[in-house]
Amino acid sequence: MEWESFIVIFYAGLLTFFAIVSLRYLFHIVAFFVLRDKWSLKRPTLRRYPKVCVQLPVFNEPFVVERVIRAAAKLKWPLDKLEIQVLDDSTDDTPHKVAKVVAELKKEGINISHIRRGSREGFKAGALAYGMSLSDADYFAIFDADFIPPQDFLLQTVPFLENDPKLAGVQTRWGFSNKDVSFLAKAQAYMLNLHFVLEQFVRSRLGLWLTFNGTAGVLKRIAVEWAGGWQTETLTEDSDLSIRLYNRGYRILYLPDVEVPSELPDSVLAFKAQQRRWAKGGAQVLKKHLRILLSGQWPLLWRVEAFMQTFGNIGYPLGLLLTFLLPPILYLKFKGLHPSLYLFMGAVAIFSLMTIWLAFWVANYKVSGGLKALMFLPLGLALVGGLAINNTHALLDGLIGNRGVFERTPKAGDGGVILTRGISRNLLLSKSEVIYALYLLGVVLLSSFLNQMILALSLATSTFGLLWLGTSAVLRIEEESLPDSVFEWEGSSLPYNLHP
Repeated sequence: MEWESFIVIFYAGLLTFFAIVSLRYLFHIVAFFVLRDKWSLKRPTLRRYPKVCVQLPVFNEPFVVERVIRAAAKLKWPLDKLEIQVLDDSTDDTPHKVAKVVAELKKEGINISHIRRGSREGFKAGALAYGMSLSDADYFAIFDADFIPPQDFLLQTVPFLENDPKLAGVQTRWGFSNKDVSFLAKAQAYMLNLHFVLEQFVRSRLGLWLTFNGTAGVLKRIAVEWAGGWQTETLTEDSDLSIRLYNRGYRILYLPDVEVPSELPDSVLAFKAQQRRWAKGGAQVLKKHLRILLSGQWPLLWRVEAFMQTFGNIGYPLGLLLTFLLPPILYLKFKGLHPSLYLFMGAVAIFSLMTIWLAFWVANYKVSGGLKALMFLPLGLALVGGLAINNTHALLDGLIGNRGVFERTPKAGDGGVILTRGISRNLLLSKSEVIYALYLLGVVLLSSFLNQMILALSLATSTFGLLWLGTSAVLRIEEESLPDSVFEWEGSSLPYNLHP
């Protein structure tokens, strides 16, 4: 009987943890409606035009690189105060395309340079640091290769930095130009809007800690240098820099009304690779700055937001543990063990689920509108649930492994070609997603048979997500006839299959 009670109490503890996390989302929802009139801020008067360097870090992006360069060249800013750096670490034919468009723009009087380091040392952070060392600009605007900055981007952002000496950076909202091309892209947009519409907006307006998202933003040179510059120990150099900036007394402003179109990954393999990098890099940042987050030198709410940004993926292994324990939990329920505790667990689970669904709806209602946002919420939530094994694996790698390789997310551009070149594969991991999805399907059927319909419906989205991502990945990998042997990433402790 002791072990039975322990399982039930332990399970109740896990559910309570998720309820506490849900309380944070409830806080964000309430704050969103209270602060909604501050969605757009009055832009300060620009009294001078400081020198701005636009940095375009590129690695093997032949389909989108010309687009972002031309968009950067169209930015409205005095030509004598604007510099563009194409930080090109590519190993394919991208440099030839870059050289051609750079030469053309130079003839038009654009101050643009094509910078080749000859290596990927430090990956994106290393490229940004190298480019900064070659410029005397006051501010650095950064755009990844798949972003298309609007022409007035600098006019919308730089005045805030000029007006506030304690402002280190301005982050703008990611838009998604290809969100309607497939269910996968639409689901990603719904998932990411939770961060870019709800979390970042509330954090900024309440003066809490928020992260610079690494692209579609502007940084103040003196602040970056005072915080120690770009550092290369982690795969999410943007979160790392953000914590160091706040630790130096700076802050970052979020402008959700300034939208910069970007491109979502066009394949399941690319999407999972992107999520692996973010999850692993977040864990690395947490390890690096754990002392700060545990100390009392930051306000509690700041630390909560920083923890959720860097280590929010802890919900995935805990969620897997919850679902793994469901069969014995259901068995013990129908044995009549601790009925009052089961009532508590049911109430907590319903509260958590409803709060998360509401948070997704609020975030997407703002940019998608009413019933349309409700229609596709299950798709976005299924994608979140489908990442359980992928992100658990990445989280553990970040905690116990080495830095690893910055694995770029290839983009198709206007050609619309599904790209998987250069993406790491783990066939065993993808098969395990399918197997676990089949296990969850069994639990869904069992729950339905026992008339636990709320449980069955809540599990159905995660089951579908795991089947969706796992099956798609397995079919894609096997279609490409990848070898069964496992290739060790340089500097990583965990195995991946690699297809060049």
